[in-house]
Amino acid sequence: MTNSKTLTDTATDLGRTAGEFARDAKGSVEEMGRTAARKIDEARIDAGDSLHAAASTVRAKGRQGSDAIGKVANGAADKLEATGSYLKEHDLQDAADGLRAFSRNHMAGSLIAAGALGFLVGSALARLTHTCAGGNA
Repeated sequence: MTNSKTLTDTATDLGRTAGEFARDAKGSVEEMGRTAARKIDEARIDAGDSLHAAASTVRAKGRQGSDAIGKVANGAADKLEATGSYLKEHDLQDAADGLRAFSRNHMAGSLIAAGALGFLVGSALARLTHTCAGGNA
């Protein structure tokens, strides 16, 4: 009877330990996700601020040139301002929703872009793997 009770107790303890481990792991993953989201938001806001600063610089430099250069510079600055404002006002979910809508409206271009991106990522990973394997030899 003692062996049976000991095995039962051990199994119960292992079950509890596994459950605690799973809860801890879930909590760690959730915290990493929150940290990543917070860093992405900070980067998004910084990028928006940088685009606004770039727009100001383009406008200032454009005024120093001819009228034609000034018009082109103002157009570019307006685009930078709009992009900076979009980044600051929209979160990652808004960007993902916009990308989904764009890909639905431009299916062929989206498929070509996805294929090209996949090729580039695959090539980069192959080079990285080859470089790492060569360095360990």
